[in-house]
Amino acid sequence: MSVKGTHVPDNLRLPFAGVTPAPTEEAGQELFPTGNFRFYRPVYRDKTPPCNNACPTGEKIQRYLDFVKHERFLDGYLTILEDNPMPSVTGRVCYHPCEGACNRKDHDEPIGIRNVERFLGDFGLQLAEDPLADTVPPLNGKHVAVVGSGPGGLACAYHLRRLGYQVTVLEALSRPGGMLRGGIPHWHLPEEILDAEIAKIERLGDIEIRCDTRVGTDVQWDDLRRYDACFIALGQDVGRRLPVEGSDLRGVVGGLEFLREAGFGKPVKTGKKVLVIGGGNTASDTARSALRLGAEESTIVSLESRDELLIVPEDLEHARDEGVQFKPQTACVRILGENGIVTGALLCEASLAKDEDGSVRPQMKPGTEYEVECDTVMIAIGQVQHLDWLPEHLVSGGLVTIDAFGRIGDNIFAGGDIVRGPAMVVDALGDGKRAARNIDTVLQSMDLAPDAPVEIMPYEGLNTAYFRHAPRIEAPLTPAPERVGNQRTEVTLAYDQEQAIAESDRCMSCGVCNGCDNCYIVCPDVSVMRDARENGHYSIRTKYCKGCLVCVQECPTGCLEKVPELEFEPGEDETVRMETAFTPYDGAHAEQSLPIAQIMGKAVAEYDEHRQQVRERLGRA
Repeated sequence: MSVKGTHVPDNLRLPFAGVTPAPTEEAGQELFPTGNFRFYRPVYRDKTPPCNNACPTGEKIQRYLDFVKHERFLDGYLTILEDNPMPSVTGRVCYHPCEGACNRKDHDEPIGIRNVERFLGDFGLQLAEDPLADTVPPLNGKHVAVVGSGPGGLACAYHLRRLGYQVTVLEALSRPGGMLRGGIPHWHLPEEILDAEIAKIERLGDIEIRCDTRVGTDVQWDDLRRYDACFIALGQDVGRRLPVEGSDLRGVVGGLEFLREAGFGKPVKTGKKVLVIGGGNTASDTARSALRLGAEESTIVSLESRDELLIVPEDLEHARDEGVQFKPQTACVRILGENGIVTGALLCEASLAKDEDGSVRPQMKPGTEYEVECDTVMIAIGQVQHLDWLPEHLVSGGLVTIDAFGRIGDNIFAGGDIVRGPAMVVDALGDGKRAARNIDTVLQSMDLAPDAPVEIMPYEGLNTAYFRHAPRIEAPLTPAPERVGNQRTEVTLAYDQEQAIAESDRCMSCGVCNGCDNCYIVCPDVSVMRDARENGHYSIRTKYCKGCLVCVQECPTGCLEKVPELEFEPGEDETVRMETAFTPYDGAHAEQSLPIAQIMGKAVAEYDEHRQQVRERLGRA
């Protein structure tokens, strides 16, 4: 038994060292009103939900789903903004790794987290007043440069300003947004949504976005070093060329360049029969955009098999619905042409192989060559970035070399595609957030340290009897024939309020108290106390808790757990630790410990012997 901050007075100590007062002693009852047989006690320990852990920006997903469930939409929106400044963007284009990690998938179907995020993001953009206006601290006198206004750069600028820094963002293109504007089609991410999210960041004040300013031309490496710190988040905005004969013919264009021209509203044309070479998301977006811009046929030619395609699954399904054709495990051997203009391509069966250095190459099957007719070939086989303006020792294999904290030297950090290669929007947003945090740490002359390990709540740790099976609510879609005829019609539509609430209600709040009141209701000893039905407002009165652990058994989310009576968290208040008089193992049900049982057995034997002697004397009398 243990009592925090209590010292056992001398008159309550037993001769048997280290044993708490017996519950039958009157004075002992004052110290332990319900007895001293508890050897396990319940504690509230919130864990990390797997969705939170999987999110590259570290969004507190369980928390904002709980807010939406209770129709507290502003609280949910502000919760997202703690980690992600652009929920209306990620609510449309994120590849939602959180849903792949969601424990609900082992119960029925994962929660539509991205759809709820979009609902909250759009809710926030429609607010009459900016809820962030009064949250921005005064400037602290430090000035940080951010290179690139894509998702990583914008996220870093946002978080730095909320930490008190003045920020200058350097952007090579004529408008901010980076790959968000020049790499994602409007039917995926409407231009007005992107503009609204960028305007929200600029409204924080003291964030200057200098467009038409290219690092390496208009600004040099030494110029960046004059700032207090710098974050480089250029992205990779140059498409790789296909090294085959005919790649210089008119009608051969880069998929990334094609998407950028369309994204910046420039006039773009396609032929009637388009071949797209590549097997990733850029290839999918290029092929689908080609259909919207006049192509009659759009075919993706990929080394990858159907199962190896690196296209987000729902986007792959949408592409097929729209009429995009696929030629998997196929390589382009040569691009054919007449008078300098594309007329077709020579293809052959192939598979995906890698060289010793890990670079991808086609493994072609001889004798399988065949010609196809086309008038446009779009190349979407990867991206690079020109980094010749950086010191040579900072670049390796076309990528910037960083340490464990994203630093490339002194107070200069880097993140996004130039560090890991082509990745997703949310990965860049996460890099920007971490860079801002690390820049703040360095400029405050503190040591950088790795994140503390977390305990992730598994599905097996939940009391799933409390969660009814409920089907996932899918987001509505614009019909394929309608959306394919318009470059600006969104494919995936939004939840309405009722759908957002219902889908959030499916959340099992893995490892986190959700204020269900089970523990408060089922405790037979009124040992669970709360002042509000909310996480963090529940406590255990250990003075009265017998350790029956009914509360632990009936906790749906797994945030209540049992710990041995003598287990204490480091840093707890001074605690007197005393051995229990009962056996401390699970399932003992108040069985006496062996030393006490021996004492009691000896006392009982002596008592029985005495009673027998008394009976014998009475019998003789």
